[in-house]
Amino acid sequence: MSSRLSKWFVIGSALMMALPVAASAQTSRVEGMSIQGDYIKDYTGIYTYLSQVPNVGNLVYGELGNTNSPPLTFDRSVGAVLGNLFDGRFGTWAIHLREQAPQLGQGDAASAPAPGSFGSDPNVNTNQSFDLMWGKKFGTTSLGLRLNRSVFELEGDLFTLGFGPSTTLSFDFPSGGDPNLSRNSIGFGAGVGFELNPNSNVEVAFQWENRTFEISDSLGNTAEEDAPTTYQLAARMMWQWQPNVLVVPVFKWYSYDLSTATTVGGTTTAFDNTLSGWQIGAAGNWTLGSNDLFVLGATFAQNKLEQEEDVLGVGFDNGTFTESMMPQVFAALETHVNSWLTLRFGANKGAFYRIKAEDNDTPSEVELTASPFTMNIGAGVKLGTLQLDAILADNFPQTLGWLGSGQPGTYFPKVTATYAF
Repeated sequence: MSSRLSKWFVIGSALMMALPVAASAQTSRVEGMSIQGDYIKDYTGIYTYLSQVPNVGNLVYGELGNTNSPPLTFDRSVGAVLGNLFDGRFGTWAIHLREQAPQLGQGDAASAPAPGSFGSDPNVNTNQSFDLMWGKKFGTTSLGLRLNRSVFELEGDLFTLGFGPSTTLSFDFPSGGDPNLSRNSIGFGAGVGFELNPNSNVEVAFQWENRTFEISDSLGNTAEEDAPTTYQLAARMMWQWQPNVLVVPVFKWYSYDLSTATTVGGTTTAFDNTLSGWQIGAAGNWTLGSNDLFVLGATFAQNKLEQEEDVLGVGFDNGTFTESMMPQVFAALETHVNSWLTLRFGANKGAFYRIKAEDNDTPSEVELTASPFTMNIGAGVKLGTLQLDAILADNFPQTLGWLGSGQPGTYFPKVTATYAF
């Protein structure tokens, strides 16, 4: 085993055990239960299952941000789903105004479309121009469409202050960081939902994005993407097995092409890099009491990074990184304490979790089997017609925040506001 790969393995293993295995939240409510939003009913399902757009009613939401370094926040947004425009004759329209482009099929940039440390969307574009959705019901069938765009471009002359001629430069990506991971994008999506019978319905959606970046100068030197295609296919069924039990099977298949090409002095060098994966799972949603919710499920998933250059910093240039969850088990509880307060908590556990790194240059490989654990807690407060959902800091039950401990801190790292009408 090479010393470089050994070093990567030690560092990477520590991070895998320290970081959440599935940071796959779509909103503060779902993240507070530490599960994927695919497995429960929530309005944020519209970002993956576009046929849900005409079925969630009228609402306005505000993602009030994740705490970065207090008192700064990031990943804020405001959006609306409007089914009553023109009395609904032209369908339901949704618009989302965001500080950062969200992950593929998600409502914000902090959520992940799939479980695992490599289940996240690698694109970190911070300039989203627009995100528009439309949906309409046709009897027992629902249709949803989406158009989104994230873009940043800079063109100008780089003056060399007397040391040589000026050179025209063009940057087509958000400045800062790796341009391959800050791609501009234009995306299209479509989804359909239909009833199989009075007790079950199926939703299928496909989202495709063309993701590009380019750096060029007047001398003909360029660095750009070599393949811009990113896509996700998602399907789920909601089956009312018993009056108090809803069963939700889910399937996803996704791919992010991170290939690059560099041309210097007329010579082009290309690298093939792809992050792809799949998952299949199911969850039971039990209604407890009058309106409480218990969720229990499992998902089998695999993420695979195949690369000829180290695009995500895994420690080698030419090789494959495979992350397998066979399965990941999750459970969560949401309880309504009274008419205005809701408490929730949940966890997920990699029952048979394995990561395997194969360095083709050495050649060598490393394999680790572990059982990572993640747990989150959250709360919701209803103020009139406004619902506030928050993620609570891990030590909140022990400290009760500032009122209980008298110590300053970030006790609500993420808050979402929803107004339904």
